[in-house]
Amino acid sequence: MKRLGFILICGFMLFLWAGCGFFDNAADQWNLISTTDVGTTLQETFWMRNNVVGLRRLSLKNVTSSKSVVVYLPPSGTSARLYTTSENYDFRIYLANRGYTVFSVDYRSSFITEGATDISEMAGFTTSVTLSDIQSAISFIKEITAVDKVYLIGHSTGARYVYLYACARWQEDLAGMIPMDGSPWEANGSPEAENQMDIDVGYAALAAGDTPANRALFASWGLDPGELYYDVEITNFATPFGEAVYTYYAEGPNAPSPVPGFATVSDYLADQFYTVWGDGQLTNVLNGYASVAVLLDFVIEAGVDHWPLVDYLEDAYLGNWVGNPPDTTLQFINNIASVNIPILVFASTQWTDALGYQYRWKHEGYEMITSTDRQYVLLEGFGHLDILVGEYARDRVYEVIYNWLEAR
Repeated sequence: MKRLGFILICGFMLFLWAGCGFFDNAADQWNLISTTDVGTTLQETFWMRNNVVGLRRLSLKNVTSSKSVVVYLPPSGTSARLYTTSENYDFRIYLANRGYTVFSVDYRSSFITEGATDISEMAGFTTSVTLSDIQSAISFIKEITAVDKVYLIGHSTGARYVYLYACARWQEDLAGMIPMDGSPWEANGSPEAENQMDIDVGYAALAAGDTPANRALFASWGLDPGELYYDVEITNFATPFGEAVYTYYAEGPNAPSPVPGFATVSDYLADQFYTVWGDGQLTNVLNGYASVAVLLDFVIEAGVDHWPLVDYLEDAYLGNWVGNPPDTTLQFINNIASVNIPILVFASTQWTDALGYQYRWKHEGYEMITSTDRQYVLLEGFGHLDILVGEYARDRVYEVIYNWLEAR
């Protein structure tokens, strides 16, 4: 998700993949930044590593013991910032209120300087770098909590990271995994024919900088570079969206719509959220699966301005080669059949059903993992964000997660 204006509106790191770890522990320093009360019963503690990666812990105040530890990986275009204090709209609040300690990772994209015009550093925010950051965070979590293993949960791109991380380090770090509305890859390099993409051509286009030819190359792979080239467009709302958000907060949810054809500003915003990906795929808000108020809170509070194009490039490449690319440094899922930990998968019917490949994206990873402790929850009528922040998420997602954790 793209953060809305003032909220109205290099080299590539390679590392040894499985077995050797992702990062140098000696160089890994997490520094305490702040501790903040969340409501009357919870507390959030925030750390940063080298001012480029963040980690947030949510738990009961003055807690001396905890149930299992959960680590959350957010979707693309977002940070791990809290967007609500209500357990009805954030599974982290729900679990923390019931005695779980929930950590959330803030990716490097959360710390790009606001208003920056040169974001070329994002060319280095590869999948490998992100997985290295996640391992660093989990190592630190294990150190300060004294747990041996954590439950890793992620939504969308965060779910992809859950799968990739499990393939490399399930034995060392994970007690279980919960992918939400995601898969080991989320794109397929379309319209390029399968098993055709050359990742080095993509890397070269990033290194060469912003040109019409390079943009055309990425477009041929189904990728849409942002205005600053090194990021990617994810959610492109219509131009009046920012004005409508301003009207919503300045004049109230029932103020007249600034756009003809809608009675209120909320009606217009709901239509935008529903149609931006088409057919209620982002959120089925028009059918009551979400509220405009909570969606705006999520976009404004959790959204970030930029998401790395290189991440989507590598995702498209992995999908184009159906998970088995010729570049050995990007064979992230070659161990997926050996992953043997409990897995709980959530999938919305709205997102990708309309595109015709729901099972291609969100069931394939589940099928490839051979663990016998497995559960797949298909959420009829849910859009992509409705799993995280929707009106029915508390009862049909959060409670299921809680009961699943309690049973282990």
